[in-house]
Amino acid sequence: MNYFDANTWTGRWPFAFNEEHSPRSLAAHLRQHGIGRALVSPLDAVFAPGPGPANLKLLRTTEGFAGLVPVPVINPALANWREELTARAADPRVRAVRILPRYHNYRLNLPALREFADELVRRKLRLIVQVRLIDERHEFHAMNLKPVPPAELRTFLTFRPKLPVLASGLLRSEILTLASKHADLLADLSFAEWHDTIPHLLAEVPARQLVFASHTPFLVTAAARAKISTAQVAAAKLRRIASGNLERWLH
Repeated sequence: MNYFDANTWTGRWPFAFNEEHSPRSLAAHLRQHGIGRALVSPLDAVFAPGPGPANLKLLRTTEGFAGLVPVPVINPALANWREELTARAADPRVRAVRILPRYHNYRLNLPALREFADELVRRKLRLIVQVRLIDERHEFHAMNLKPVPPAELRTFLTFRPKLPVLASGLLRSEILTLASKHADLLADLSFAEWHDTIPHLLAEVPARQLVFASHTPFLVTAAARAKISTAQVAAAKLRRIASGNLERWLH
């Protein structure tokens, strides 16, 4: 089975001893776990004053790694988001961008997000909303950050129906809450945990709305694979979750 990972990162996370991946080491790590392709974003963009240098490095260093699809981080709360988006979208490999509302200190009702979303639609780019980076119960004690609330994301989706959105980092309960109300929403499985996770979700959520994601290096890559490989579900549905849904979403 082909695996297309919706959520991986390069760079260093300052609050834990996670493995610091370069594109080369990330690609090798993913191959060891049978993952042929992955969306990848730069951790250095999370706490930087602006994501530009981290995005530039990501695009430069992922060249030559066909399995790594670069996903720049854009901060629409900054005045230069248009210039940053234009610069990164000039690279034909960029099919989606990622936003980090809580880490960049804004909510999804930020007025600039209206124009930002319209610009993504005009450029035929997709949007990944990073709901959480880590389990908030394990957040560094000085970081008083909460994930994007489902109600906030639901309102954003309601007013931006033409924009293809992937929600990254939703809990199982949040996927169940949102997917039934937004049939076009994709949700990655990185934080979805339950007994027999995939069959449990498929009882209420169509397979077309779920995508495989390991959230490497934050979470255990092998555990993410096991959600798929151990699921007692029809092979056609598993193939869609493992790679097909994400491939279609990007094109």
